[in-house]
Amino acid sequence: MRKQISTKMGFIAAFLALMTLTTCQTLGSLVTEPVVTLHSVEVTNINFTGVEILCKVNVQNPNSVDVPFPEIDWEFFINANSFVKGQIKAGRAIKARRTTTVEVPLSLSYLEVFNTFASLKGTNQADYKIALGARFNLPILHDKTWQFEHEGTFPVLQIPKLSAPSMKIDQLDFTKAELLFTIDVNNPNPFELPFPQMAYDYLVNNNSFIKNSVGIAAPLAAAAITPVLIKLTVNYVDLYQAFQNLRNANEVPGLLSLKTDFGIPAFIDEVVSTQAAGSLPLLKIPSLNFTGIRVKSTSLTKIDFEVTWEIENNNGFAMNLRDLSYNLAVNNSQWSTGKIPGSPQIAANRKTPVSMDFSLSSLNMVKEITEIITRGTDVSYLCSGNISLGAALPGLDSFNQPFNFSGTTKIRR
Repeated sequence: MRKQISTKMGFIAAFLALMTLTTCQTLGSLVTEPVVTLHSVEVTNINFTGVEILCKVNVQNPNSVDVPFPEIDWEFFINANSFVKGQIKAGRAIKARRTTTVEVPLSLSYLEVFNTFASLKGTNQADYKIALGARFNLPILHDKTWQFEHEGTFPVLQIPKLSAPSMKIDQLDFTKAELLFTIDVNNPNPFELPFPQMAYDYLVNNNSFIKNSVGIAAPLAAAAITPVLIKLTVNYVDLYQAFQNLRNANEVPGLLSLKTDFGIPAFIDEVVSTQAAGSLPLLKIPSLNFTGIRVKSTSLTKIDFEVTWEIENNNGFAMNLRDLSYNLAVNNSQWSTGKIPGSPQIAANRKTPVSMDFSLSSLNMVKEITEIITRGTDVSYLCSGNISLGAALPGLDSFNQPFNFSGTTKIRR
């Protein structure tokens, strides 16, 4: 046992003596330099906050022993100006006779990019350069550094643009106007953007009338135009209460003022706005009045009558009488039932008479009516029915209204 221990101690002493006699030059001949190459540089992610770039460096260890992880310094340049730099030190040793890919991630914030390079705002891309240097903590390599450079471009964040809104009357009746505004939001970026906050103010005669916002969950598609619809309902009662001076107006100037905040950190203080002007029609409900009964002609067997109504149209546009249906009873007797199909045009801003002819031929009734006409006595009447009006205005619904007139009158000749 003692002999074996003595033999081992002798081997160790001999090995130490050999190492003492070995020079650095001799040791260098026993270790081969690692092979370091730039594998790739690519943009791995891009969104409205910034860009992520990944550099990959291949390290080949041809030796039979592990070598330490290299120290890698990097510097990122934008348009030939230094922007950010860093260093990677820690990592696993490079295994013997293995090739390891070392990843060098870079993250660029658009907010920081614009703060440093304000001139990039409004551009669509920028030139960049990445410079890398790799070193190993091996005395035999002294201060040797493997250096690499890569140049390329990355997209620069652009704020979306708004088109001038188009306006059309989507629906119109005598109680309200529904206005439809269409705005195109152009996102020129190669990535989606969150839908912006859109606040609008609809002004009438330069005075605020309707304020609201547009909320859509879907994002703005990349490199695409997204149409945004704003539908406003203007109730005439509310409008006249707010602006009493409009009661006699036929139309009034309207203006949609839209302000958009995209909520993007790099454009936190920038609000994109646009406006759309257009006239708002102010409709007045047409009125129908029963103006009386007139005798057109008489004979021994019949009497011809004319029944007249008056339609008052206080609007600045003409209307069409689509039909007027009526029932006429005098002194509790049914005299006439009829329908006037789309007869005269109802002129703008005036009263238009509308008449209907009918005859009574019953001998007993003719005698009774002749006596009323001769004496000139009053008669009671009841005139009921329905009137339908239309107009060639975009989106205007037909005006339909029942009527029921009663009273006393004299039958005119």
